[in-house]
Amino acid sequence: QTGPRVQKMRKNSLKKSRESLMGRKAEIKIIKTGLPKKLIKRIEVFCDKKEMSIQDFVSDAIIEKLELVHQERRKKQRL
Repeated sequence: QTGPRVQKMRKNSLKKSRESLMGRKAEIKIIKTGLPKKLIKRIEVFCDKKEMSIQDFVSDAIIEKLELVHQERRKKQRL
């Protein structure tokens, strides 16, 4: 686990990433996906504890995954 200061820095970083990718007043497109009920419940509980919207949670998760994929791709040796 990380301390409150690190968590706050990470939260601010994700917010900046989300805003830079989507803009403050970004056009929203609805995506529909099926998820297991247990997973949805875990997300709801997590978001309630962190006082964040599910939309922000999902956006942050997608941004984190895309950044991770980008970093992994850059680590691969180039010819």
